[in-house]
Amino acid sequence: MLDSLLEDRLVAEASGDPKQREIVTELRSAKQRLLQLQLETPKDVSAEAVKKRDHEKEEISQRVEELEAGLARKVAGLGHARRALSVTVPQVQAALRKDETLIELLRYQRYLGKDKFEPHYGAVVIGASGEPSWVPLGGTAEIEKNIQLYQKAARGKTDEATLTGVLHALHSQVWAPIEKALPSVTKTIIVSPDAELSFISFATLIGADDKFLAEKYSIRYVAAGRDLLRQSKPSNSRMMFVYANPDFEAKAIASASTPAGATTIAMRSLEMRDLESLYLRPLLGTEAEADALEKRGGKSVKVFIGPSATEAELRQVDSPRVLHLATHGFFLPEIELGKSVDPLQPDQKAPKASLVNPMHRSGLALAGAQTTLEAWARGEVPSTDNDGIITAEEVGGLKLEGTWLVALSACDTGSGEARAGEGVMGLRRGFIQAGAQNLLMTLWPISDEMTVQIMVDFYDAAEKTKNAPQALAEVQRDWLVKLRKERGLLDAFRLAGPFIMSSQGKR
Repeated sequence: MLDSLLEDRLVAEASGDPKQREIVTELRSAKQRLLQLQLETPKDVSAEAVKKRDHEKEEISQRVEELEAGLARKVAGLGHARRALSVTVPQVQAALRKDETLIELLRYQRYLGKDKFEPHYGAVVIGASGEPSWVPLGGTAEIEKNIQLYQKAARGKTDEATLTGVLHALHSQVWAPIEKALPSVTKTIIVSPDAELSFISFATLIGADDKFLAEKYSIRYVAAGRDLLRQSKPSNSRMMFVYANPDFEAKAIASASTPAGATTIAMRSLEMRDLESLYLRPLLGTEAEADALEKRGGKSVKVFIGPSATEAELRQVDSPRVLHLATHGFFLPEIELGKSVDPLQPDQKAPKASLVNPMHRSGLALAGAQTTLEAWARGEVPSTDNDGIITAEEVGGLKLEGTWLVALSACDTGSGEARAGEGVMGLRRGFIQAGAQNLLMTLWPISDEMTVQIMVDFYDAAEKTKNAPQALAEVQRDWLVKLRKERGLLDAFRLAGPFIMSSQGKR
């Protein structure tokens, strides 16, 4: 659905018909207003005001649907077949090299008879030739139980013995059955994850030989197998744009002490579960990251730090070769918005409203984000054009067509809402929609100091090979092995494990 809507919008934007471009402009404006209505806490909670707001939401929602349907009809009228609906297995196979295998993971309801179903995982194994293979992986309960332990270990909540058991167990449950169905020539694995399997860095799994999966295969990711067919003209730009340590306060330097009742963010971890008390901690370590990248790139690198690392500046970026964002990444649960309207009348409650769309609930924090969060807590919603909070929906509208690489050097940027059959709807899909060819993300909190070293090694390897997924696979493998030998499995897993590369198009 998202891919089809994107295709319609792109066709309309490229059209010479000014009416179609006007529709796209109106569509963006309507979506921004709808997001504002969903975020703000109304000060007037009278029955009449609530009814008026609900009516406006309903009207705008209908208008968005009408505009999208209108674009769809125009595209269909041009005889344009949507790639998302017309891709075939042979076409995907033609995009694979002989030593590459695509793994399409799937969470589904297995039929047990007499209207009984049980959630299961399975995988479709697609090689460059031959018939695809179906591999059942078993019920979700035990697999997802181990995934929860895996995620706890990533955040330092388990010991090394527990982690070792989990990495072996997930390899046995998820990978071992798939490996039996792989073509013998396979050297590169392309994973299209689904549901909770989206939050595993497959490179970290450990087999019976006690080696990381990364030591045996080069691993990359796609949101869906059809992404391999995306055609994108490479950007002519040689520039790298780096955004680091944004001034979240915008107008004031954050104090060294944490405000009372605030949530302190450890490393670059961020869970926006309570908007009213969240404190975005400065990311001083990312300035070292920006300095290192500027030194290695010279004049081809443009750095935005502190108050200059704004959403407005990001919106002006036009298909750079590389976009590097070193900041907080976030994913909001499906929260209810709106608390006390008047702090002097704590019993007066605003009507609750759920922020449902996962494309609105994941994103990145830039300069001014803290000011925006504080405004939200007061029931105010600043203009979404430069509020410091760039959602996945807004990311999808950035000008990144042909951009070779987007690196999200932040925490949990690979997160999103896992829905069976839909993969992860969040930042991954937003940047793919914007046109980025390769997207480097992290699945859990990362260390500032270690990230600088890993990032520099990655860029050196990527420039040398001109192959970003392969470069990450090799650098990650080397760091996993090195850190395990020097500091133990737990540190190797936590520090070098979270990086994944999601790609589109032929290499």
